[in-house]
Amino acid sequence: MPSFRSMFGSIFGKAKKNPQNLKFFKLLNGYIPTVSNTTNSEAYYNYLFRACLRAIATHVAKADIKHIRYVGGDTIPQDSDIANILSGQPNPFMNSTEFIFKLATNLLIHNNAFVYIKQDEKGNIQGFYPLNSSFVTYMESSETGMDDTGNLFVKFNFRGGQEVIAPFEQIIHVKRDYFESDLMGSYNDNALYPLLQLTNTVHNGIINAVANGPANIRGALHFQGTLKTADLIAKRDEILGKFFDLQNNSGIIFTDSQTGEFKPFENKAILLDAAQMEIIEEQVFGYFNLNKNIVFSNYTEVQFDGFYNSVVAPILKQFSEAFTYKVFTARERGYGNRIIFTSNKLAHVSDATKSQMCQYAAPLGIFTQNELRELFGLAPMPGGERRVESLNFVNVDVKDEYQLTMAKGTTQPSNNETQPKEAVPSEASPGNSEQA
Repeated sequence: MPSFRSMFGSIFGKAKKNPQNLKFFKLLNGYIPTVSNTTNSEAYYNYLFRACLRAIATHVAKADIKHIRYVGGDTIPQDSDIANILSGQPNPFMNSTEFIFKLATNLLIHNNAFVYIKQDEKGNIQGFYPLNSSFVTYMESSETGMDDTGNLFVKFNFRGGQEVIAPFEQIIHVKRDYFESDLMGSYNDNALYPLLQLTNTVHNGIINAVANGPANIRGALHFQGTLKTADLIAKRDEILGKFFDLQNNSGIIFTDSQTGEFKPFENKAILLDAAQMEIIEEQVFGYFNLNKNIVFSNYTEVQFDGFYNSVVAPILKQFSEAFTYKVFTARERGYGNRIIFTSNKLAHVSDATKSQMCQYAAPLGIFTQNELRELFGLAPMPGGERRVESLNFVNVDVKDEYQLTMAKGTTQPSNNETQPKEAVPSEASPGNSEQA
């Protein structure tokens, strides 16, 4: 069990000497190569936006992370240290599901997600850490002994005041809405703020309407005669103390000649109707490429298939490519090594659809027995990794040879044939029996 001094120390270890002569990495479009994550977080605390973020991140986090190799057209799973780290516990603070959920949430909120690859002195990977810092800046160095282009670094400034500068090779950067900056995803602020302000206004209006119910009585007290201002204030405070408090849930007060005549103000809360509320919700759902049924887990197979293909699958593809190109060298990728984020979208279809799929796909040898059992929520069985295939199908590479062999076989008389073929009665010609 490792001992933890602090999370910062556990991740980045002892303080290392930072590269000298650091300066901003120059971008083509003139933008400063930095991104601030201090303003985007407001969306996370809005109930409607949180529901959208959770719906996407939850389904993305169902993915399995695998190390595979493409060899001769075959996909071969690898039982490597990288596979064991990513599929089990990417770092000591979170499991694989939590790791993917946090990474996806950072990407959706900030349109940028960063992962620090922790390595030992020999360069062996020890863990993957999603970073959620206040500021991220791309820097370059031109120290003596380096090439003319310098080395690229990424500086992270955290809310606690810590700062770390890591080589770009140890940082996985995934981005969305990739347009303005040459390196960073665009902010959500400009597009989200009007919707965020609108939903917050509606939400607060509902809260105020409930709070300003019967217990919140508004009106004017009229007294006969002329009173000094000080006396009016004293009368007001006296009546407020007696009748206008949280204990008065009835919405009724009693007046007499001393308390004065009470004339209530008409106070109607202005609330949006159902159609207007639905339009606002649809705008928020549309921003995240969602619909109401996905957010509230009331979707059909067709709806989920559309959501998976348009939202979940693109994110998983981004993760797969980003991790592959940072975990493996060009030489290792040349040998077919890949990191893939793969999710079983068939888990969301009905049992009837699963049965039809098994009827047509199982004879083709697409599934192992354990994969078929998993579709129906059954535990794997010993020997269930066997892949069976119907003999009614032939390998396309040998089909001509197979057909020629079969054709030659039919021209040879079988052991049961005791007379020439011409003497066999034909059902198509009834007269042949008399001729025989």
